[in-house]
Amino acid sequence: MKNFNSIKEKYILEIPEKHIDYAFNAVKSGTKREIIIKNLTSDVRKVNYKSANSMLDEMFSDNGGEFKYENRGGYLYSTFYLIVIITLLLIIAFSNDTSLVIKLSFATIAFLVLFLRTFIPTLKGKFRE
Repeated sequence: MKNFNSIKEKYILEIPEKHIDYAFNAVKSGTKREIIIKNLTSDVRKVNYKSANSMLDEMFSDNGGEFKYENRGGYLYSTFYLIVIITLLLIIAFSNDTSLVIKLSFATIAFLVLFLRTFIPTLKGKFRE
């Protein structure tokens, strides 16, 4: 985060520095907002909800968004399914056994459905693990 120091200076009077550092590391690692808010406003840290919420808004916007890391699993699964589909199609193309071709065709269709069920929501930004 480029503007972390400016965010830190803005909230240092309201929130202790160690809690700001915790929030920064949590945002940077991709921790969900609800968990960070719950930890900041707990009985131990006793940070004001309004201050914590506005600080997290600025940190998430500076880091690239709240759901920046959410779609990584979708791309990973989609890539795996695509590799399997290509491999199965290559095996089908170079195979002379009819029963093997039929079985692998059904497997290819199944992996194609799995690919589409992960890739399309990932492109829309809606893939959640």
